[in-house]
Amino acid sequence: MSDTPTPLLVPGEMPPPASIVADLPTLRAYVGARTMQDDALLEGRLFVATEWVYERVMLTHRLHNEVQEAILLLASRLYKRRQSPEGVTGFGGEGGLVRAVSNDPDISDMIERHLDMKNAGIA
Repeated sequence: MSDTPTPLLVPGEMPPPASIVADLPTLRAYVGARTMQDDALLEGRLFVATEWVYERVMLTHRLHNEVQEAILLLASRLYKRRQSPEGVTGFGGEGGLVRAVSNDPDISDMIERHLDMKNAGIA
């Protein structure tokens, strides 16, 4: 695989069965990757997304489904963003540009109740 370190979890903290886990196979399924060709890119995006989310949420909330789902959404956005380096994701019906938004409200909403206000900061 890669030399990217696995993000730290609380010792002894295990996700309940049938819960969402933000890992490479899940992300691969999430973005519809059919081959292992992009695994290095996916791992990199997953690592960055995990670090970003884990910096903001409480340590004991890292394995909650909403937090794991937010990691997958962010990693997916980062992976797909490589196809739109200038922020243009397509063209509208009348020839106008469709731009990628800088913040995803779904990700913010998912982690909102899990935020560690000592680390997340105040806007």
